[in-house]
Amino acid sequence: MPYEFRMPNVASNGIEGFVVNWFKDEGQPVQADELLLEVQFEKVVVEIQAPVSGILTKILCPQGHVVKVGQPLCLIEEEATEVAGGSESATPPVYAPEETTHIHGETEQRSQSTPVDTQDPGNRTGDVRATPAARKLARELGISLEAVPGTGPSGRITEEDVKKFAQRSEKTDLKAKRVPLTPTQRLVGARMLQSLRETAQFTLGREIDVSALIKVRMELRQKGSPANMTDLIHKAVVRAILENPEMQAIIDGDDMILPAEVHLGFAVARGDELLVPVIKNAHRLNLNEMAVERRRLTDAVLQGIIKPEELQGGTFTITNLGTYGIDFFTPVLYPKQSAILGIGRIVERPVLENGNVRSAQFMTLSLTVDHQVINGAPAARFLTRLAELLSQPEALLES
Repeated sequence: MPYEFRMPNVASNGIEGFVVNWFKDEGQPVQADELLLEVQFEKVVVEIQAPVSGILTKILCPQGHVVKVGQPLCLIEEEATEVAGGSESATPPVYAPEETTHIHGETEQRSQSTPVDTQDPGNRTGDVRATPAARKLARELGISLEAVPGTGPSGRITEEDVKKFAQRSEKTDLKAKRVPLTPTQRLVGARMLQSLRETAQFTLGREIDVSALIKVRMELRQKGSPANMTDLIHKAVVRAILENPEMQAIIDGDDMILPAEVHLGFAVARGDELLVPVIKNAHRLNLNEMAVERRRLTDAVLQGIIKPEELQGGTFTITNLGTYGIDFFTPVLYPKQSAILGIGRIVERPVLENGNVRSAQFMTLSLTVDHQVINGAPAARFLTRLAELLSQPEALLES
């Protein structure tokens, strides 16, 4: 009886993803722990290895289909082994001294006891030999791997080979190109459309004098604190949420639920992708602890090692376009959340105060809320309190 391989618990139960790519076709042999398929979960591509050795007899969830944890993926007819005199007659697997697994093009070391195919299949599709990272990049750029020269071992195509081929093509081919959407673009697009379709979104804006906040940031730097401007803003947002808990309210049937914890999501750009890691229980962290966790999550995103569960469970999200020179924008709610805060750039301009002119630093905040849950007055109260905390930031230094 064939082995029914189900989607392993690599993401929280109930979270949907979809199959990005199968590295084996029906009828082909597979080795235990060999790369079998890629599944997109919450902006993270997770690579799935074969659980057993045998023949892939049936793919139950083809490329592009939605998949959940526990759902059958394929059937594998396991290899039969004969035991005689206490030893297996089958040839024992050959172990590679070291093998790597790729997540978004980055690598992490795997166990030295991983069995590999002695024929070194190279993640074949037909006669093309390429690494998973090369295949992913080729799909995103709309490049046929058959046209790419490989410089890796035994002619295997590497990610760098695909990049060089794309650069050469850009110089010689000025025609319009059809580029398929990446899995991340498809997921994000679907979620944003869902958000706009299911919520009554409106945005409020407020300008804040952050001169004192910048001064506090400089003092923290001199003291060797890991906290920067972003962390001070995060701390102020958490404090304002605790005082205005309706900003995290969500609708559940005819009721409204106000979460007791603050799980703060913040947007991190990696190339053209935008991921939102979550600082869990941010209300329990002091400023320095929050800074350390924010930096850890940011590095994990940029290095491609962020875990699916670290991108889930947020109750409020912050997104910053100020570093791109943007003053004001309309953030779109993350699904199931009722508020998101946009951070604009900091600009300097003169201010008339008590008959005197002084130089001041200003920043614009853009708050989008779901009008089904949060009315204009509560949203305005939240922004007012946040403005107070950022204008008089001494309270943020308290534990």
